[in-house]
Amino acid sequence: MPISLLTAMLCVTLLLLSGCEGGDTPLHQSRYAEGTVLAAETSTDGRFTLISTGPSPVQVWQQGDAEPLYHWYQGASPQDIVLLAISSDGRAAATATEDTVALWSLQNGRNLGFYQLNHTLRSLALADAGRSLLLGYQSGEVEYVDLHSGRRLLFMGHEDRINAVDLSANGRYALSASHDGQVLLWQTEDAAILSRWQHPHSVSLARLDREGRHAFSADTQGGGIVRRLPSGEPLASLQVPHRGQTFVSAHLDPEHNRLLTGGTARRLDLWQLDDGRLLQSWRVGLHTRLRPASALVYGVAFADQERVYSISSAGLGETWALSTERTRQ
Repeated sequence: MPISLLTAMLCVTLLLLSGCEGGDTPLHQSRYAEGTVLAAETSTDGRFTLISTGPSPVQVWQQGDAEPLYHWYQGASPQDIVLLAISSDGRAAATATEDTVALWSLQNGRNLGFYQLNHTLRSLALADAGRSLLLGYQSGEVEYVDLHSGRRLLFMGHEDRINAVDLSANGRYALSASHDGQVLLWQTEDAAILSRWQHPHSVSLARLDREGRHAFSADTQGGGIVRRLPSGEPLASLQVPHRGQTFVSAHLDPEHNRLLTGGTARRLDLWQLDDGRLLQSWRVGLHTRLRPASALVYGVAFADQERVYSISSAGLGETWALSTERTRQ
């Protein structure tokens, strides 16, 4: 349910207390698909956007271009491409069906590898430059693959299916979350568990910052917590103002004390990282031909200090202005 619109004067007055709407008019909007988008992802700066609407190809868009930069084909597989990942340095990407994974260079569009899997894939993540890959399976196992050396490590710390995984930029730390609400931080060198915590409901999202020093995890009932790592000590609980909201995407930016999240019901929200305060909110655009008329925010990015970017299931890539109050902080 959307929060009520406030007058401009009230919004300014309450900004530091409870956050305010950023308005529903983006600075810029690009339509990347005419139908339903099954999966989408964006680079950490919003420069690249990946779009999947079914089987191959995946469209790769570069910010500002009128046509896709690349079209990526997942072999001859008729399966839908349902999982996408981009390394935090924006140099490599992964596309996946439930039983295949392909790696790609975002610098020249070339394929870097194709892998047939023996288990049903539920989530994936990619380290910088595509050096390593993390795969979360329906079986509850998580597999780490060093793509340079070929070393593989099978992590078996979970007892339920994996819903979300993430990797630090250097590939040393993995975060994995399962359907039973358990979240584990572990080392990819030896599978040693560094921290664990429990959500009361199934975990829908788990994200690390680039250095692996903070984590954000959220469950299917909208409960989201930021934690310090490696201890797992809670730093902030998000003060979610809407019942039933589920987090779909997130980007942590500890350097500027901020967290950007995308969710169901068209939600795009900016939070203060250290106390969970809601600072600014937007509602992403709709595809007017599709019903029900709503959208999931699949990917979020900080374009710069004054703008954020979102890509949604409506096929819209949108750039939004941060409030002047927030920009001055």
